[in-house]
Amino acid sequence: MNGRNCVIVDAYSTGRYLPDEFKRYGIGTVHVMSAAQIPAIFQSHFSADLYGETIRPRERMTDEEVVEFHLEALRGRKLEFVIAGCETGVQLADSLSERLGLASNRTALSGARRDKARLSDALASAGVRSIAQVVSDNAGEIAKWKHQAGFDEIVIKPLNSTDTEDVFLCSTDVDVQRAVGAIVGKTNRVGASNRFALGQEKISGQKYTVNAVSIDREAFVTEVWTCDTIPIEGASPVCSLERLLGGMEPIVHELSDYLVRALQALQIVDGPAHAEIIVDHRGPVLVDFGARLQGTMSAKARTMALGHNHMTLTAWRYADPKSFAGYMRRRGAYKRQALALCVSLISDTGGVVAGYPGLEAIRKLPSFADAIAFVPIGQKLVPTIDLASTPGIVYLVGNELRQLEDDYRKLRAMRMDQVFDLVTQDPS
Repeated sequence: MNGRNCVIVDAYSTGRYLPDEFKRYGIGTVHVMSAAQIPAIFQSHFSADLYGETIRPRERMTDEEVVEFHLEALRGRKLEFVIAGCETGVQLADSLSERLGLASNRTALSGARRDKARLSDALASAGVRSIAQVVSDNAGEIAKWKHQAGFDEIVIKPLNSTDTEDVFLCSTDVDVQRAVGAIVGKTNRVGASNRFALGQEKISGQKYTVNAVSIDREAFVTEVWTCDTIPIEGASPVCSLERLLGGMEPIVHELSDYLVRALQALQIVDGPAHAEIIVDHRGPVLVDFGARLQGTMSAKARTMALGHNHMTLTAWRYADPKSFAGYMRRRGAYKRQALALCVSLISDTGGVVAGYPGLEAIRKLPSFADAIAFVPIGQKLVPTIDLASTPGIVYLVGNELRQLEDDYRKLRAMRMDQVFDLVTQDPS
């Protein structure tokens, strides 16, 4: 291997676009896999042609064996950095970067960046507000904790999952039993076995998504979006609309200050981070976190609204760290260049997708910027219960709020059988 080279661990989700970004800087990529098989939800994301080499571990290796396998495979190579492409690659990226002596968040709190219970413990230990919680594989124990804590409603979720998979709001003991039964013993979408369920206090307030990129212990918030949800019977509320906030708004400063303290508590010193934060009468509290790029986002639309996006800034941080740090320090708070809405379609029906008859009308909306993550032709559209079952996402970007709101109303008025051509069985 000659020239500049790096390692991407599990280059799926948004991480699959990193090779092209690094190529702009003349950096080649080696793709390292954390497991022998790509999780089903990410299989369509992988193209071996993007990488100089792909290194795949053998089946049934332990985590420690996977680390040693990859260190041996990478021995003697000149590498500039290691980065996680998505959630499943976080811990291996921490281990490899630490062992190779490269920029690293290191492994001391690596587990807390994946395990939601350990994450809250790390925040609490550092004096950063966290959510009250209990971990158990027994529904009775979680129900007892709920009653003793005096909570009318709690959230039950897996310790390690993605795309809001199996997140339940529980008011009764029956709800708790159903949630724990659905979670414990299941292999989740990223291939991890759920040995326990996590019960947490339900935080009522406005939800936000906040992205950041860190370099040498200095964190820069890249964007903040509100997240409005709608209730789903039998599941947790799902995000239906996000609004991009201006970088100088007071709530952005409050969220930024909180996230910086949370990153310090989790020892995130380098690279991207994606956080979901709720603000209630007591202030901000972290409800979900990833030491990686935000998944399922439109780089195009976000660049239209911000002049940058989470992925391009992350690539810049690693490819030209001195230039990146200098620019971010001079820039101060991020500046919104246009208004933006991120609209998640919500499905109350099902069928196999045969086409997109409504997409032309959507693209003709004056503020239309991008449409992503639409259910592929030939695959099933199902009623929406979480992020993974959202049938598609549409971005609206422009300078006129009235136009965006008018386009949003038109978009929301469209039925899914108008957007998608649905058939009741697989087309043959």
